[in-house]
Amino acid sequence: MRPLDGLVVLEMGQYIAAPYCAMMLADLGADVIKIERPGKGDPRRSYDPLIEDENGRLSGGFLSYNRNKRSVTLDLATHEGQTLYKRLAAKADVIIENLRPGAVDRLGIGYDALRQANPALIYCAISGYGRSPRRRGVYADRPAFDTAIQAMAGLMAITGEPGGPPLPTITGFADLFTAVHAACSVLASLQGRAHTGRGTFVDQSMYDSTASLIERELMLWDFTRQERRRGVDGYAPLGCLETSDGHIALIIPTDEMWRRMCRAIDREDLLNHPKLDSVLARAENFSTLVRPEAERWTRSRTRQEVVSHFSECGLPAGVVQTIPEVYDCPHLAARDMFLDVHDAHAGKRRMIRTPALLDGYELPRPASAPQLGADNDDVLRQMADATPHDLMRWRQAGVI
Repeated sequence: MRPLDGLVVLEMGQYIAAPYCAMMLADLGADVIKIERPGKGDPRRSYDPLIEDENGRLSGGFLSYNRNKRSVTLDLATHEGQTLYKRLAAKADVIIENLRPGAVDRLGIGYDALRQANPALIYCAISGYGRSPRRRGVYADRPAFDTAIQAMAGLMAITGEPGGPPLPTITGFADLFTAVHAACSVLASLQGRAHTGRGTFVDQSMYDSTASLIERELMLWDFTRQERRRGVDGYAPLGCLETSDGHIALIIPTDEMWRRMCRAIDREDLLNHPKLDSVLARAENFSTLVRPEAERWTRSRTRQEVVSHFSECGLPAGVVQTIPEVYDCPHLAARDMFLDVHDAHAGKRRMIRTPALLDGYELPRPASAPQLGADNDDVLRQMADATPHDLMRWRQAGVI
């Protein structure tokens, strides 16, 4: 049993944000039906790395965001495809999509059209800059991808080395962070519907979500009119220290943490250093004073030795792990954070799961991503009352 068993979700998503949001709900038990274009599907189906055989193919990038779903193909440019979609939407609890602003409305299948037949529908529209006509900003019609949003939201302005160029964080960060907020909004809307019986329109903007992440930098600007320099936090000493086999990272946000640090590296004399007498001073001089003095101690020890010692001293430090180290991490394995997915075309794959752990409920199913249109017959029979003749006719006409 899973908490969202019985919930029916239609996902008209592509790339990352909407598919990941829907996958979070699928991992929690929802029946997620992915609506795709006949013959092509989600563009991520063709992304490398690809594994193909004569019967099908699987993209690693597609699997990452589309586990535990069913796939239905509909040509929404046709009147019959639009009619079929409306029949599915009339029986759905939730719709999640991230098509270009205006696309679904031009086809006559946007929220205003669908809620007439299904007033309890929760419709989640994920976009770059927002879709609500009541909150239409100057960027509303711009196309948006992850890197552009990271730049617009100020994230790149503070990421990178001091004096270096702006850098994006991990690929897809703005998409994933927005997807998590979208899933939270959908769940809140479901709770609201339980009380009111009404659905709602969830207007989830990537720009809004990512800008909210730099709340600390915005607060500091409001209070001080000081802009954070790239790679430097002027209010909390933080960074990496070199060890004999790599780096560890830590933050020293308080005077007490600084005292623990000095004791940990046998340098209590630094407590009286005139340029290190406050949190702000230590933040300003982290690279020129704190790091060189600390590395005199850390460079002769391994990452694990340093982190273990710091932890015993009450210092929150972490090893800068490589991707293979995270992949093989015994702690993540003990947390059941990886699923062994068996795919008919790609074989056994180890995928990290969405990180919800709820006592008394099962973990996500380790099902693979669906082949394009694999569930046409089952879904259209169940939700659109399709007959064998209907299915044959729609296939011949290219509707499915």
